[in-house]
Amino acid sequence: MRSGFIKLATSLAATLLVNALAGCGPQDDTPLAKTSTPAPRPTATRSALPTLAHTALPSSTQTVIPPTQTPKATATVSVTATAIPATETPRAASTLSATATAIPSPRPTLPPSSTGLYVGSGKRDITPPGNVFLGGYGLGPGRKSTGVLAPIFVRAMVISDGTHAVVFAENETQGTFAAYKRGPFGLSDVRREVERATGGFIQADHIVIGSDHSHAGIDTSGVWGGLTVPNMTRIKDQTVGAILDAWNDLKPAQLRIGAVDASEYLHSQFDAPNDAVDGELRVLVASDPDDASKVQTMMINYAAHSTVMGADNLLISGDWPAVVSAKMEDRLGIGSALIMVADIGRIQPSRAEGEGNLGKLEDYGTKIAAKVQTAMQSLEPVTGTKLDAAQLFLRDTYNNRFLDASILLGLVGRNGSPPWVETQGDTFHVGTLTSTLRIGDLFFLAIPGEGYPAIFFELRDRVQAQKHFVFGLANDQLGYLIAPQEGYEQVAAAAPDNDNALFNVSPTIGDHVMCTTFKAARRLGYSLPPDPEKCAAYADEDNHVPN
Repeated sequence: MRSGFIKLATSLAATLLVNALAGCGPQDDTPLAKTSTPAPRPTATRSALPTLAHTALPSSTQTVIPPTQTPKATATVSVTATAIPATETPRAASTLSATATAIPSPRPTLPPSSTGLYVGSGKRDITPPGNVFLGGYGLGPGRKSTGVLAPIFVRAMVISDGTHAVVFAENETQGTFAAYKRGPFGLSDVRREVERATGGFIQADHIVIGSDHSHAGIDTSGVWGGLTVPNMTRIKDQTVGAILDAWNDLKPAQLRIGAVDASEYLHSQFDAPNDAVDGELRVLVASDPDDASKVQTMMINYAAHSTVMGADNLLISGDWPAVVSAKMEDRLGIGSALIMVADIGRIQPSRAEGEGNLGKLEDYGTKIAAKVQTAMQSLEPVTGTKLDAAQLFLRDTYNNRFLDASILLGLVGRNGSPPWVETQGDTFHVGTLTSTLRIGDLFFLAIPGEGYPAIFFELRDRVQAQKHFVFGLANDQLGYLIAPQEGYEQVAAAAPDNDNALFNVSPTIGDHVMCTTFKAARRLGYSLPPDPEKCAAYADEDNHVPN
């Protein structure tokens, strides 16, 4: 592995490590084994469509109000921004605030629920002040924002039976790690803080936090320049705040699910055997227990990469998930429409039409929002009320023929200490989390990266459930989780013009995650058929989650 990297470094270093990585693939609709080099950084001139605008983001200082109702502390990281959804003319300016610390949140007093379930939602602004590095295309600090297309958020949904709770949340960033080198602002830190703030009612292993993987999003990974510690801390605080806001918003609710085929709006970057796509768009809708027409909040689960905004874009945006969330919030009159991206590995958006990035974003967001509304036309009640979660830890041996571990670990902001990285001589073991959850007869799979659809398909086929949901970049971000391993060589042959094999822990990481989720599903009481033979290599692994 090391000798291979030396050869690569001597011949392709300048191209590969600075310019040649295609971020997450092509911006057209053609399945390719290779992708083209990203477009060069544009000049400052650009035109905006009538329905889309952008603004520079000034900074300010303001008193901070924690998510509970009592004023508590002050902080210096807050901004005033003009909220400009991608579907409207500019709105009035709104003031952003951050949670300085997660103070204990008293358990909400819940009225009786005829359904036995309670749902709450929260939404917090995480738009950074000033110009910051964007992530997703190229490698290194090559793209710095020039303004904000629309504020970016973290949204949260808490579902409870009055005794237990599960949490789903997603931030509109390029991708967030479980733990960081520079401070306690990783997703695992968020989860522990929420558990403390709720007195253990919301358990850390019952929380799934993902990123929408926007390539117009701020770089929370450090690969493309990263963010300052105050900005990273603010994102962590706002995530805790959004979850606690949802916790305090719990109210009786009925849950219903729907789905629609949206395959025409995405495509695989590869041909067989890596051509299968998860084209189902799934929705989970919470409504008033006595009137299903009164929607309280909702979740949308879809597998398109957030790359409608191309490499030449320098405006901060949550890409298509942000546009769809804003559209559904406006149309339904709700405070939060949570989008959790699904198994997005190698899956790109298709059929985005319009003038430039802004026109394509509006067009694609309109098409996906229409699919969401179609899915909502045939909702069915969720059966059962049982809530449970099983989270497991796995350690995969780093084996990337293109990027030496010491180089990659030096580039990223991810924590390089145990249990996140453990070394034995020249061997690196990368630790991460994967989990399964259930709500009634619904099954949820959370995977720590850009999972290939094969992982989800195997779980869907093996677990008997009313509906299956899958969340990518969940509780960690380990790049592409290529699966099955048999398809790896085709992916590797496309490097360096395609980055799937470059941003990758090993050829086995996808199958390793898949086999571990089989274990997690069994811990929830599901009866699965015998595992594939490849899972024998992980059968005796210690999956205990370290403290």
